[in-house]
Amino acid sequence: MKDNIILQSFINNFRRHIAPFLKPNVGLTCKIFPVKQGGAILELTIGVGIANDDLFESVTSNVSEALGKVKQHAFGGNLAGFKFSGTNVVMEESRIILIKGEDDVNAWDDKAALADVNRILPPSKGGQR
Repeated sequence: MKDNIILQSFINNFRRHIAPFLKPNVGLTCKIFPVKQGGAILELTIGVGIANDDLFESVTSNVSEALGKVKQHAFGGNLAGFKFSGTNVVMEESRIILIKGEDDVNAWDDKAALADVNRILPPSKGGQR
């Protein structure tokens, strides 16, 4: 996904859905790794005193190449061999890494943002939020 407007809309929706679960002084910075075709990676850093900011990196050819730019411990070795589909979530320290392996508009709409928040947060006592 290399469309910055769609990416920004997704991030805004994600932030809106997760905000009610964060304390007032907790912010979320998003580093976006757009991909020419087949998804994108969003590296979300959450913490006290962190500004709500979005930083777009340069477009890469594929998700595996973008993953090589993200400091993470979940995947190693030859990243070119990895193929991602759907939404994959990696949680490390104060970061959430969303690896989205498709460009379908439905994977980047408001419902998808809510679904991704629900993947990250434990379900409430009444079920889905």
